[in-house]
Amino acid sequence: MGRGERGMVSVETGFAALFLALAAGLAITVAGALFVLGQCQVAANEVARQLARGDAAAVARASADVPSEAVVTAEREGGVAVVTVRWTARLGGIEWPLEAQARVQEEP
Repeated sequence: MGRGERGMVSVETGFAALFLALAAGLAITVAGALFVLGQCQVAANEVARQLARGDAAAVARASADVPSEAVVTAEREGGVAVVTVRWTARLGGIEWPLEAQARVQEEP
């Protein structure tokens, strides 16, 4: 090994470790966002069921179970309860909106 090449393996290893750390951080962030999206879908389903039943108190309780900073929109469209839960995922300066929706036929 020539004298000028000394330490190259250390630099390459350092870059590889940095890249792996960034990739792991990104993967954890995406997995966390998908987990919260799952929570939003469960909440949307529950709110839609309670709205279809006409139980305002249960709708309020179910709406309180959404992840923090999520926005719940509930409406009725031609005999169908439609609930949308929106949440914004953030990674540094990047934001992307996530949305879960549930539709349930209203009970008579």
